[in-house]
Amino acid sequence: MSEYTSTREGFQRAMKWSLTGPPEETKKYAEAVSMPGFYQIMNNERFEYDTHVKTIEEWRGKVSDYEPIIHEFLRDRDQLAARMTGTIKIQGVATEFESFIFAKVDKESGRMEWLI
Repeated sequence: MSEYTSTREGFQRAMKWSLTGPPEETKKYAEAVSMPGFYQIMNNERFEYDTHVKTIEEWRGKVSDYEPIIHEFLRDRDQLAARMTGTIKIQGVATEFESFIFAKVDKESGRMEWLI
């Protein structure tokens, strides 16, 4: 089971890592937390694995500070749910956010199959 999807603390590390590493290390992050067939649905748009990785890489180049906090976390077999708040700073402007996350997790590897 992946350290990034089995506990609240691990999932918080994964969420922090998503936007704080160097853009050129995005694929390393994606491979650690998601399956090759992974997709994300955000704002009613589906992002397949390659597009998801490219989008994270672009965001990593823009974000100067990112502090996510996982408040609630539930992992039940292959299902994951979490509530996250925090701040993100882009071009010197800080914005607060709140996200509700749902994911399906691969039973063997613990990596995410999809994320909404």
